[in-house]
Amino acid sequence: MDTPLVLAKRAYEAFGRGDISAVLELIADDVEWRVVGPSKLPFPTHCRTKGEVGVYFQRLAAADDITNFEPREFIEAGDRLVVLGWVRANIRSTGKPFETEWVHIMTIKDGLLTRWIEFFDTDARLQ
Repeated sequence: MDTPLVLAKRAYEAFGRGDISAVLELIADDVEWRVVGPSKLPFPTHCRTKGEVGVYFQRLAAADDITNFEPREFIEAGDRLVVLGWVRANIRSTGKPFETEWVHIMTIKDGLLTRWIEFFDTDARLQ
C-alpha cells in the first residue's frame, strides 16, 4: 500500500495529465471533499461521495481551462498532508486568465483519500 505522500503525488500526477478516472480510483467511496469559496464561483462544493467528486471535476473542467498546475510543497503529518501549490487557468466563459496559490488539506486512510479541502484566492478567480 502506498504511503499517504506517494498516494497524493499519484493523484496530482493523474490530475496533471487529465486522467480524472485515475484520480477517482484513489478516493474513498465515502469522502469529505470541499472547495471553500463563494457561491458566485462555479465550483465551490461539498461532496460526500466519489460520484459527487466526479461531478465536481466535470464542473471544474467546464468552467476553467487549467494551463499550469503545480503542487510545490508537501507537509506530512501521519495520515494527513498539507500541500501548497499554484495554478494558472483561463476562465472558459470569458477567456480571461487568472492565477492563484492554493492549499490542499487531505487525509488518507487505508490507501484512499477520505478528506480533501481546498483553499485558494477566490478573488483572483472573480476579477
